[in-house]
Amino acid sequence: MPDRKCSFKISLAESEDKLIETLSNLLRRCSEQAKDRKATFSIGLSGGSLVQLLTKALRKSTLDTSNWEFFFCDERYVADDHSDSTFCAYRTEWLSQLPSILDSQFVKADTTKLLDECAADYEARVKVKLGNSHSVPQFDLLLLGMGPDGHTCSLFPEQPATLEETSRLVIPIRNSPKPPPERITFTLPLINNARDVAFVVTGASKSDVVKRVFVDQDKQFPAAWVDPTNGQLTLIVDAGAGSQIIS
Repeated sequence: MPDRKCSFKISLAESEDKLIETLSNLLRRCSEQAKDRKATFSIGLSGGSLVQLLTKALRKSTLDTSNWEFFFCDERYVADDHSDSTFCAYRTEWLSQLPSILDSQFVKADTTKLLDECAADYEARVKVKLGNSHSVPQFDLLLLGMGPDGHTCSLFPEQPATLEETSRLVIPIRNSPKPPPERITFTLPLINNARDVAFVVTGASKSDVVKRVFVDQDKQFPAAWVDPTNGQLTLIVDAGAGSQIIS
């Protein structure tokens, strides 16, 4: 296995309950460590199956989330109330499941702006919120998913130039191979500057790409480029997704 620059941990969960417990423990550790450094806990969210898994983990943990700020590692370029909106997915779920989390705790993209302006504006808001307007901000925790094609955030294998971005922290995406075609996404400099980055991957259909990304570190897959510079990388998988990496 090629060497990673960062600390790397694999957690295999043999059931959904175990996965939820592992995710809850991660949230507890990262949020408590953040308390020692500053007033808020900054967490970047991804969509898909992570919405319900994170909801269950937060309900299980009973953590005080009043000082948490929720960002989006990528977002679809649609209205806030659109069914494709990741913000909408979380807000809809949390209105009933986690009513103590307020709208004001979400730092979301302004998709009423033109796409390029939307990306630039969100980058500026991230910098202001994380208190680092002149260099790369540092998130306390980023929660990432991974598709069967090895994409993460909205960084896709079909668009390798996005992996070479070094100056912008949030970029617009056009012609995404997955609908909807227009999005904004964090880039690698921002992702890899986080204190903790955790992939949460489930399902046997992803077992091969999990091995190729996290064991072989095959750089044809964008997820293989995630390697926090001074942070920890955690892979949380269920038995299906982890079947080829843990015997």
